Amino acid sequence: MLAKLFLIAHLLQYTFSQQTLSGKSLVNHVNTIQTLWKAEYFEISEEEMKFKVMDSKFAFPEEQISSEPYNSLPGSLSRAPTSFDARDYWPNCKSIKMIRDQAYCGSCWAFGAAEVISDRICIQSNGTDQPIISPEDILTCCTNSHGCQGGFVLESMKFWKSKGVVTVGDFQGDGCIPYSYGSCSDCHTAQTTPKCKNECQVKYTKNEYKEDKYYGSSAYRLSTSNAVRTIQSEILRNGPVEATYQVYEDFYYYKSGVYEYISGRHMGGHAVKIIGWGVEENVNYWLIANSWGTGFGENGFFKMRRGNNECGIENYVVAGMNSSDYLIIDEILLFYYCLE
Repeated sequence: MLAKLFLIAHLLQYTFSQQTLSGKSLVNHVNTIQTLWKAEYFEISEEEMKFKVMDSKFAFPEEQISSEPYNSLPGSLSRAPTSFDARDYWPNCKSIKMIRDQAYCGSCWAFGAAEVISDRICIQSNGTDQPIISPEDILTCCTNSHGCQGGFVLESMKFWKSKGVVTVGDFQGDGCIPYSYGSCSDCHTAQTTPKCKNECQVKYTKNEYKEDKYYGSSAYRLSTSNAVRTIQSEILRNGPVEATYQVYEDFYYYKSGVYEYISGRHMGGHAVKIIGWGVEENVNYWLIANSWGTGFGENGFFKMRRGNNECGIENYVVAGMNSSDYLIIDEILLFYYCLE
């Protein structure tokens, strides 16, 4: 009930006129009334928009709100750098730079998890282990979620801890379980959830399914108390995190700049990977990797306003650890990044 009330209140703050603008009129409106970000029009139907997101309830899962409380890391940072980009801080971890494509399946929750897990395994192994984790293994075999309809992001982290996750190579890739769907530039229908396979594809001979598994040691939700600093501290110490938020029509047309909701209908919930933050034109932002391919936004990445819980982005953030020990970061590099 709490999650439903939160969503209703979130939606009611926007006027009827904001929600009824659409298509080219919406893009023109966005570009006319503000300069914080730029929109670019392309042909996409409302139905196709909804294929790329999940049910809103998964962005605010009521039954998860009080579970797995976040325990502050030892030596939490008293200050954070003005800007931070995980791609630069851990340059040897190729997964941080990758942009994937979920196609017309609401599998963002599984993609965000697979990306965060890939990054953290690399970071916590100091770059010696760099698997690209399979989102489809999570999407199809995490029984506490709903496949292409959406899923709870904390459940995806719990799945990593309890069941383990295997490798991938994206669509038709060389890993254990590649993603079943390619880019959907020519698709016009929603894709259905594939079946849980529990075995690697035939051409993958490195490991059997069970031997290919990577396991996490913890899964947790970050506290919403002092959310910005908590998220920053977690990313600095352990790597990217997964976050959920509500998606509106104007977001699909995002091309560059710092996104904030301007106008358009509510489309659903979404999950993404936050890799850093910064300031642009005196506006604080989160630096985020989307899973809609490199054609979206800034080569697949985007910036979202930070500090005001834009579209709920700071409300439900999760992560997990590959090792039982917290990452020992390079204190000299951290000092450099924390200088303002």
